[in-house]
Amino acid sequence: MGQPQCSPETIENGGLIRAELDRLSAHPLFVRSARVRRFLEFTIAYALNGRGAELKEYLLGVEVFDRTDAHDPRLDPIVRVEARRVRAKLRSYYQAAGSEDPVVIDYPPGGYIPRFRLRRAASPALVAVLPFAPQCERWCARFAEGFTRELIAELSRSPSIRLFAAGCDETVEALLTGTVRRAGSCVQVTAQLLRTGNSRSIWSERFESNPDDSVTAQKQIAFAAAHSLSRHLRP
Repeated sequence: MGQPQCSPETIENGGLIRAELDRLSAHPLFVRSARVRRFLEFTIAYALNGRGAELKEYLLGVEVFDRTDAHDPRLDPIVRVEARRVRAKLRSYYQAAGSEDPVVIDYPPGGYIPRFRLRRAASPALVAVLPFAPQCERWCARFAEGFTRELIAELSRSPSIRLFAAGCDETVEALLTGTVRRAGSCVQVTAQLLRTGNSRSIWSERFESNPDDSVTAQKQIAFAAAHSLSRHLRP
């Protein structure tokens, strides 16, 4: 009997899983190991496409480790050896740098289908929104002010986030801030969520719009930013 296809939850959280793969690929544990990165990228792509059952030693040997069509996994243990390296590196990563990552990726012993576990917060994140900083002319300053108001209004509807004033006495977990700039007829907003205390970036994304008026752009980008951040912090 074949392995189950990609679960609905895995499909729904594909963006978070791909973002976690990007974090892994950029970490020093994985940057210097091209084979490990290729193994991760190939197996995760297959799993997200519902093709996890195809992840057998022969396929991985040929497609990931450049073995020929005559590859015999019984004689050449390359896949088993590299899979052990992957598991060891993932354990090291999640015990240290990745201890707070929203997604945990691992592989069952003797298997090559990745497993994905989402760390879900038990309660909404406590966030304070700081004014977004204009990067150019006076128009950007007016836009940033209006955009910040729209963003607060959108975030106040999210069950994943509890908003506070920046100077409140409550223990704020993160600060949401960013910049606004104009590039031709397009407005670009970069939003970033920083953990209080160490200013570590929790989430960052850039949004842009090219509407007929600034009010529409404020609403469009505020909605997109609030939706993206809420999904990232979803309890």
